[in-house]
Amino acid sequence: MLAKKNRISGRDRGNQVVEQIARDLFSGAYKPGDMLPRETDLAESLSVSRASVRSGLQTLVALGIIRRQAGHGTVVEETHKWNMLDPLVSRWMIEYAEPNPKFYRDIYDYRRAIEPYVSSLAASRATAQDLAAIEHAYNGMARGLADDSPEQFSQADIAFHTAIYRATHNLIWAQSVNILRPAIMLVIEKSNNTAEELSESLENHRRLMECIRLRQPEAAFEAALKVMQRTATDLGFTPSQTDEESIALIRAGTLRASTDA
Repeated sequence: MLAKKNRISGRDRGNQVVEQIARDLFSGAYKPGDMLPRETDLAESLSVSRASVRSGLQTLVALGIIRRQAGHGTVVEETHKWNMLDPLVSRWMIEYAEPNPKFYRDIYDYRRAIEPYVSSLAASRATAQDLAAIEHAYNGMARGLADDSPEQFSQADIAFHTAIYRATHNLIWAQSVNILRPAIMLVIEKSNNTAEELSESLENHRRLMECIRLRQPEAAFEAALKVMQRTATDLGFTPSQTDEESIALIRAGTLRASTDA
């Protein structure tokens, strides 16, 4: 029994190492290309064993955040190698950093390209149960606005989009939103700031919900695009000409697919 307790404590100490180094990394204390302190120095500063330090560092290696070089030490990787979509990494982004504007932009670009198409699929495929889930989430957003609770609004907001992804009845889309959930929540919380923004956002979401309920794939595409345009405004993003051309291509393909169906 004692040995089992020690193993659990050792794992907890490894988690302590991960959390502390993650805090330093995401707060900017260490930057890409920087060398981390030696294992012995980390063990001493954190009051843990070298085994706990190695365990913690290995977690960060697996997430692509650091690279261990035999005989040279541990270096912080470039951020494009970090597994930003891992829920643990997304949590660190939320808790320990004022997130990188490029990360906001990358998640926004993903959603703007994907969600109009996903919404058009949902308009064609949603079941009564799916529609009930979308409406339930929408009602949660309305309560958040009425109660002056941006946090409640944001939680219901992501539930709304999750329900739409699931309404496609496509396994990949349904699973992707689970992976992206922390990152999407980060963007939603950043953009849902004022009562005016929440009120307009609620109306945009209501329109999207109605398009899906009425089985209007083309209108659902446009309504989802409007939701994302509001998000862009709140985040201070201006779509480029290339962005607009890309959306036009996606729109054309979506409309053609709905006509063929």
